[in-house]
Parts: sequence; C-alpha cells; structure tokens
Amino acid sequence: MTNNLRNRITILCVGLVLLTTVVSLLSFWWSTSKFQEEKVNQDISVAQNVYKQYLNSKENLLLTAAKVLTSDFGFKQAVATRDAATISSVLYNHSQRINADLMLLLDLSGLLISTNDDEDNFTDNLQPLMSELLTTAERSSFVVLNGQLYQVILLPVKTPRTIAYSLVGFKITSNVASELKSLTGMEVSFIANADSLVKTSLVAPPANFQPVNYFNSKTTSRFFGDYLVYKNREIELSALQAHPVIILLSADLTQSYRDFEQLFITLIILAILTLIVGVVTSSLLANNLTTPLSQLAVVAKQFAKGNYNFEFKGSKQSSEIATLMDAFHNMGSDINEREQQISYQARHDALTGFYNRSAMLEMLAKQLNKSTAHTLVAIDIKGLRHINDKLGPRIGDKCLKAVAHRIREFSEELGGFHARIGGDEFLTVFPAGAVSEFKRGIIALMAQLQAGYTIQNLKINLRFSVGVVQYPLHGEQAEDLIRRVLIAVESATSHHQNIHYYQQGEDEAHLERLVMLDELKQAISDDDGQLFMTYQPKLNMKIQKVDKVESLIRWQRKDGSWVSPEVFIDLAEQSGLIVELTAWVVNTVIAQVAAWQQKGIHLQAAINVSAQDIAFAGFHSSLVRTLKKHKVNPALITIELTERDMIENEEKGIIALENLKAIGVKISLDDYGVGQTSLGRLKMLPIDELKLDKCFILKLDESQKDQFIVQSSITLGHQLGFSVVAEGVETVGTLALLKQMKCDHAQGYYLSRPLKAELLEQWLEEYDGVH
Repeated sequence: MTNNLRNRITILCVGLVLLTTVVSLLSFWWSTSKFQEEKVNQDISVAQNVYKQYLNSKENLLLTAAKVLTSDFGFKQAVATRDAATISSVLYNHSQRINADLMLLLDLSGLLISTNDDEDNFTDNLQPLMSELLTTAERSSFVVLNGQLYQVILLPVKTPRTIAYSLVGFKITSNVASELKSLTGMEVSFIANADSLVKTSLVAPPANFQPVNYFNSKTTSRFFGDYLVYKNREIELSALQAHPVIILLSADLTQSYRDFEQLFITLIILAILTLIVGVVTSSLLANNLTTPLSQLAVVAKQFAKGNYNFEFKGSKQSSEIATLMDAFHNMGSDINEREQQISYQARHDALTGFYNRSAMLEMLAKQLNKSTAHTLVAIDIKGLRHINDKLGPRIGDKCLKAVAHRIREFSEELGGFHARIGGDEFLTVFPAGAVSEFKRGIIALMAQLQAGYTIQNLKINLRFSVGVVQYPLHGEQAEDLIRRVLIAVESATSHHQNIHYYQQGEDEAHLERLVMLDELKQAISDDDGQLFMTYQPKLNMKIQKVDKVESLIRWQRKDGSWVSPEVFIDLAEQSGLIVELTAWVVNTVIAQVAAWQQKGIHLQAAINVSAQDIAFAGFHSSLVRTLKKHKVNPALITIELTERDMIENEEKGIIALENLKAIGVKISLDDYGVGQTSLGRLKMLPIDELKLDKCFILKLDESQKDQFIVQSSITLGHQLGFSVVAEGVETVGTLALLKQMKCDHAQGYYLSRPLKAELLEQWLEEYDGVH
C-alpha cells in the first residue's frame, strides 16, 4: 500500500508539473500570438497614419502651389490673352520651385493649352478627367496619365470669371514607395489595376509582378510549419471612379517568427529542467508522507470499529504529523459525542423529549407480547392552532411542553413510554390492568390534562380529544395498533367526544371512507355525472311565484349506490376537499342560472358553503371569475351558511361576507334558531336573509309555541331589514300560517322535492299553469 501511494503521489506531482508546463506553453503560445498579431496590426495602423500624413503634406503643397499659380496676376493676364510663351514660362518656373512633375493649363472644354514639359504628350481633350476632378474641389486625387500615376489637384483660373483650369501634380514612382517604406518599415505598393500600373518599394520584384497575389501568398518554412511572410492591409485612395487606385501596406513577419521560436525553445528547456526537479522532489515527498499515513490508517480502522479512545504509539514524527494525530483523537471524541446526539435527535422530538413516530413504532414492536396487555392512548389538543395564531408560537410551544410534562407525571407510577406523533398529537403506551381500572386511568389522565395551565402568567384552558386502543384486543402488530388509535382519536374529534374507545370494525370503516374520498376526488375531477345538482323551489309568498331555488348536491356512485350529502360533505370538510367540491358546485350552479336566463327563466339560486370555504382566500376571486365567465348578475346568487360556520371563525367570516356583499352577492343565514347566534351578533352579521330551521316549521300548524317562535323571528328579521325563508313546509296549513305571518318565502316537500334542472323547468310550467 505504501509503495502504491508513493507511486500515486509521484505520478500526481509529475502530472501536475507536466500539466502546468503544457498549460504554460499553450498559454505562452496563445498570448504571444495574440500579442504579435496586435503589434503587427498596430504597426500597420501607424504606417497607415504616416502614409496619410505624407500624402496630406503632398496634397497641401499641391493646393498651395495651385493657388499661388492661379492667383498670379501676370499669369491670369497671360492666360486671358493666350500669351503662350508667358504661360509656358510660368508653368515651368513654378513647377521647378515646388518640384512638381506635372503642370497643365486646360481651357474650359478640357483641351490642353500649355504644359511645363512639352516632351510629355497628353490627350487633346481632358474634359472627362477635368469634369470628375471638379467634383472634388481643392482635394487631390490619384490619376493615371500617359502610363504614369500622379497625385493631382485641379483649380480654376478666374478673372473674375473662370477662363481656364490649372492641373498640378506629383508623379508616384517606385522612389516614392521606397521613401514611404523608409518611413514605415513596410513594403508599400501603389496599384492601379484598371491601368495595369504598379509602383512598389519591393527591390527586384519578380516578372509579371502582382502585388496582392505576391504578398498574400508568399510563405516561409518555420519550426511549426509554413506561415505567411506578410501581413497586409489595403487602403483605397481618392481616384477616378473608372480608374480606382489602392495602396497595399505589407508588414514582414519573418523576424517575429524567429524571436518567437527562440523564446519557445528556451521555455521548453526550462520545462524539462522543471520536470526533472519535480520527479525527484515528489519522490522524496511521497516517501515522507506515506510512512506516517500508513500509521494513521491504523488509527482510522480503530475509529471505524467504534474505538474512539485508541491511542497511537509510533515513532517520533514531525510537528505537523503530531498535530494531525492529536486532531484524529479529538475528532474521535467529537464524533462519538455527535453520534450520541444524532442518535437521540433521530429518535426523539426536539421540543418535548418524547419519542418521535418512527421511534415509537420501533419501541412498541419490541414491547408487544401476548403475555402483557398494553393500552395505547392518542391525545389530540383542540384549538392549538388558534393559540399559535392569537398568542404566538412561543406560547404554543410552552403549552406542548406543559402537556408533555403532565403525561410524563401521570405515567411515572404506571411505567410506559410516550411519543409526539404530530404537531398537536401525543401517543402514550402503558401496561393495562383490568377493564374498569384502565378506564378509570384514562378518565384520570383526561382530568389531569384538562386542569388549567399557567403559561407566562396567562391562564390557559386546553381541550383534548382522546382515542384508546388495547393490545392484544384490538390488534397484535404495532402498525395496526397505531393506525387504529389514530382512527379512534380522529373519531373523538369529529364527533366532539372527549374519549373514544376503539370499536371493532372502525378500521374497515376508516378504509371505506378513504376509498370514498378517493372516489369523490375522481368524481370532481372527471365531472362525469356522478355528482349533480338538484334545485328545490322557494315560493314568494307575496306574489305566489317561485323566484328562488336552493341548490343541493347529490352523488350516485358508479356502482349505482347513493351517498348521503351529510356523509360525503362531512368527509370533504374533514379532508380539506370541501374547497374543490364547493368550486365545482359554484361553477355548475352559476352555469345553470346562465342557461335558465337564456331560456327566459329568471331564478335566484342559493349555494350552501362551509366555514372552510369562507376562510379560503381564493373563494371570493374564484366566485367573481365564474360570474364573469358565465355573465351572471351577482344579485342572482345567494350564499347560504349556518350559524355554526359563522361562530367558528366569526371575525374572518364577517370580513369575507362583507367582501361578497360588496360585489352584489346575497347572504343567507341558514338553520336560524338552533345555533348560538345572539341578537348582538345577529345585528353585526352582514346578511340579507334569515332561513328558519325546519324544526320550527314541520309542526307549525300543530304547535302554538312554534307559532310564537316563528312569528317573533319573522318580525325581528323584518325589523332588522332581512327577508325570511321558512324551510320544511309539508302541509297546506303550515303554508297558510306562514303567509298570514308575512313570511317572505316558503320551501319544503309540500311544494316540491329537490329536482334536477330539466324536471324543475317542467315543474315550473305545471305550477304556473295551475296557479
């Protein structure tokens, strides 16, 4: 192992040195190439500026000379009188003073009048050249005349009208190109392709010399292959449109290649030396490291076995290795301590110190045996969420700790173990005695838990629901017992019981509810007709017309069996599915109201909602979107909710109802008279309608007490500005009494049972026909 590690360290070090060397060489090559390229481009740019300054100076000299010539009075008089001798003498003398190679005098038609050199033969008519040069007044241009390239400028001779034109120019020769080369250090070529004319600084150019092809294709063999000798840049000169002239600047790269190769070879030699040193150094370093590391491996194996107190005894090591060994020992102690903490935290609730759910399941499985009976008690704290909302989570946590403390105190004599299995749920397991004794124990535990609590000087009363399961009576597996005790406490909560003892068959009923819940979710999602709405008419007592209906949901499962609304609505409320169910109802009812409107049937429809719907933040916006979607007036929709729903969260409920009223929706308080609504609360509720519970209506024609209650409720409702609806009308006598009491609307089986929309439409036709 030591040799293997030593080899790996050596290979690693050598590899790093090699990699660094290669990267350095590549980086050098790339950066140097970039630098050389930028330098060459910069040199060409400098040369281009030098060329521009050179030509500008020539242009200024031409312009000055031409202006002096055309401004000379004697010259203008000679031109006006066509004094050929004087003109020729002036042109010659002036050209000598500025070393001009070309001085011509042209008449207005472009014909040559005189020249500084009679030996040059020019065309008789220079009109085309003159016309194009006139477009670039006081600016020089490059032209080819008699096979020679000139930089020329054209100025008029005025007396004061224009009587002739003076053409002044310098000849562009190979000497000019050589002069530019001496200034810039680059080969310079003037090229007039249309006239097959080339002037270059290149010494002894080859036969049939073509500068562009020559300078762009010439290569040299170097260390890394063949490379172009020249870097070129073409510059377009001011010239005649039909005879363009360019200047080609060519930078020689040979010296740059030579410098680069010399520097690269030097770096290669340094890299080889560095690699040799790296091999020797890494071999020594590997040997110094592997020996103590092999000894540290012995310590690590002891740690792996859980022996964190192992003491290393070895030869004298360097201070770094000794420090590392001390760190190993400290690490072992820290790991041992953290393992114990993690193990504890993984099995216990951080707030109460009780077992968590998974640890409880494990403990319960170990404790269960048929020779010892046990009692499982699930404890649910009611309203803990409200305490967190009202007093803050810190008070809520202290309440949980206080409850855990009382559970622990109660079971100290009995033994057992406890767990926190949810946010507000505890599970305690203790040995069970006789039936009467364990029931007394459960009652005593309940009494101890329900005694008042003092949390930070606050008197707090907590309410509890308890579910109880016995082993082995209610199961022999830990998973089954925990599931059934949770079913028991859920039943206690839903039925508002303090204590619920698990009964055989509740597990199956719970599973059936879960199956029913899944089917209900699917029925809402599929919207395949399992769920449908029925509508029970409400008779307007004043006009004896049906102008309102109550929407009632029904469910017929795929197997044909019917599920009571009380059952599946309660199931939806417990599972939180009620929001989705209500959304389906709202959309279906509003769509039906819209369909009736198109048929000329104008009915106000009431929709029953729960406290969860009112508390749901999206209920209001969803209702508004649905009304807009189907183009239904909000005044045609009434929201019905019970007194129980209002009392459960009155403050939020009132705000939500006020928002609904603000958009025009009507609000009805259902089952009035059987809840806990006081007159003071009734005054505060933002409602439009009171709906008297049917328990006062069913025997109204037989019970004088019911008549007193109903009459006073109707009068009170009217005085408070509410309309009043009586439900449960089943006899003609009841209907007559309600009309006499000036009740606004009546609803019940005497008029009609809840009907599907199509049947209701038929019923309305028959009812209107009879009445």
